[in-house]
Amino acid sequence: MSNTPADRQAIFTRRNLFGATAAGIAATSLGACATSGGDDEQKEVTVGDDAENPFGVDPKAPLDVVIFDGGFGNEYAVAHQALYNEAFPDAEIEFLATQAIAETQQPRFAEGKPADVIDNSGAQQIPMDALVSDGELAELTPLLDAPSYDDPALTVRETLRDGVLEAGTFNGKVYSLNYVFNAWTIWYDSKLFSDNGWTPPTTWAEMMALCPTIKAAGIAPWTYAGQHPVYLYDMFLMLAGRHGGVQVLKDIDNLVADAWRHPSVVAAAEALHSIGDGGFLLDGSAGIDHIQSQTAFNENKAAFLPCGSWLPNEQKAIAPEGFAYAPMGVPYLDGSVQPGLISAGGDEPFVIPKNAANLPGAYEYLRIMLSQEGSQIFGDTVQAATVVKGVELDNEAARMTDALVSNPDDMFQPKLRYWYTTMDTELRPALGQLINAETSAADFIDRMQGVADETAADDSIEKFTHDE
Repeated sequence: MSNTPADRQAIFTRRNLFGATAAGIAATSLGACATSGGDDEQKEVTVGDDAENPFGVDPKAPLDVVIFDGGFGNEYAVAHQALYNEAFPDAEIEFLATQAIAETQQPRFAEGKPADVIDNSGAQQIPMDALVSDGELAELTPLLDAPSYDDPALTVRETLRDGVLEAGTFNGKVYSLNYVFNAWTIWYDSKLFSDNGWTPPTTWAEMMALCPTIKAAGIAPWTYAGQHPVYLYDMFLMLAGRHGGVQVLKDIDNLVADAWRHPSVVAAAEALHSIGDGGFLLDGSAGIDHIQSQTAFNENKAAFLPCGSWLPNEQKAIAPEGFAYAPMGVPYLDGSVQPGLISAGGDEPFVIPKNAANLPGAYEYLRIMLSQEGSQIFGDTVQAATVVKGVELDNEAARMTDALVSNPDDMFQPKLRYWYTTMDTELRPALGQLINAETSAADFIDRMQGVADETAADDSIEKFTHDE
């Protein structure tokens, strides 16, 4: 059976992902308006003069909301819906919290009857490149240009932190609101380190020097969610980007010829390989999921865990007493030119299907989410930073994460996994094999450069680029 990028990409075409019935859905109207309704009726949504109801929401129209019930839970979403009902008490809200996003929502896209708001996240995320390329999503300029919920003198866009829109931007157009200000970091238990007199390493050389000491104490230096090697993405890419500069990562995303063969990418591959090759990985890591890896980390069976900012919230109910979550940037390689580079910005993508039945309500729901009250509810509930300016948190791990992202020039979000499903599908297992030393760094580079070349040459795959 053929397994070229073109063959794999075909899995996610409109006909296969959403079904042939979706083919007739009208194209999204971009700019400062959007359309809703089926082929028989088009309703234009514009930013009106009423600052309290800029999208002209029908106060009695029902709203259909789907939330990914993962590391952030769904308690915050229930509170957001209560805020919506304060404004529109006659609106009935249909609410689904699930981890099966693709399983439950793809059939609805195929029928042309999607939910109004979808938190498209988790292991069953519907590929964003397919949703965008197939024209299934409403563009979010109306939301960003609308007056903010708290101060009509400011637009919603002006209330957002720097760098939050990039993850949801495809060729200059914003198709997802990434609601969490997430940073992918390396986590450790600062109490464990303090008790043992260990200093968190800042360089890769220091990391490799510390790992034998940790191992001698009966603790595996590293673990990760082997069943979900996407958790290794940002660790690997930040090793490369810190060494060679952010342009190295932009070249990978932009499918620049031989980008994977850049010396900094090769050095990052060799560094990741050294973890497994040195015997520094918890036995069985390749076969465990994120919960099992986090449990091993909580039990101090492993000292380092790559994960996003949601980790403390996801583990708060089961974390041992005294366990002190602390994040650090990926230790940088010798000769690094941008050692502060960090994968940070908007995450947890909320999307509005362009065929939503209540498109004005969907935009208003997101506007409420981006209010000071809505954002503070989220921050206080999950102890993670939101994308809205001015929300303060009392959680130490969240404050430490904020300190890591204090320089906007050092924030960058690699787009590979959002832009090209074919390459994402290839990279995940390749990273797992690399960190387990089941493949060499050279073979890993050859594998990824090959799929990148095939993706670049395939005219059936829509291409995206970073704005320079």
